[in-house]
Amino acid sequence: MTQLNILHPLKILIAEDHPIYRHGIRDIVKNIEGVEKCDEAENGLKALEMLNDNFYDIIFMDIEMPEMDGIEASKIIRNKFKKSKIIVLTMSNSNRQIAELLEIGVNGYILKSTDTDELKRAIQLIMEGSLYLTPEVKYIWSQYLVNKAAFEKYNPDKINLTPRQKEIVFHLCQQQTAKEIADILFISEATVNNHRAQIMKKLNTKSGIGIALYAVKSGIFPI
Repeated sequence: MTQLNILHPLKILIAEDHPIYRHGIRDIVKNIEGVEKCDEAENGLKALEMLNDNFYDIIFMDIEMPEMDGIEASKIIRNKFKKSKIIVLTMSNSNRQIAELLEIGVNGYILKSTDTDELKRAIQLIMEGSLYLTPEVKYIWSQYLVNKAAFEKYNPDKINLTPRQKEIVFHLCQQQTAKEIADILFISEATVNNHRAQIMKKLNTKSGIGIALYAVKSGIFPI
């Protein structure tokens, strides 16, 4: 059984209209040690109904669904259920959809061809507060950031990160977990998490997207 390095048991909701995909994801997730509960919803509307009565740490969200699609549901969840993390799980790698969903504030974007190891890594990183994107999606998103008007607000010369914090930013953009970064830099996980909190404070951001904006703009993480 695959185990996560997390502080509390996770409650997960899978919003997916195709039973075969939904049950397949459920079977993977239920075999990850640290997952306490895994519920299912056949569309975005049903997911919202379940969120009204239950808290879920993570929602795996399909995009194309009847009654309410994943984009609309994600908008509502991000406004109404702010503590829940959203991982888009889809067959689509549409540039427009990727940009729209990440602008909404989803925490991860994974193609349905994912395997158990990638799913586990995504959950781990997202629960640590990072953004998780597959390599295909990461490239599309980084290109989008370069052309984004709001991107200009990040002036690297006016943000005073220490050399160690810049190292942390680089490794976060490499989508490495706190434990992996700690092992690479020979520091504790607690130190990594403290650095990340300080970085987010300096960047005035509450998400991995803000870190990605700064990293690309400053050249710490070249595309």
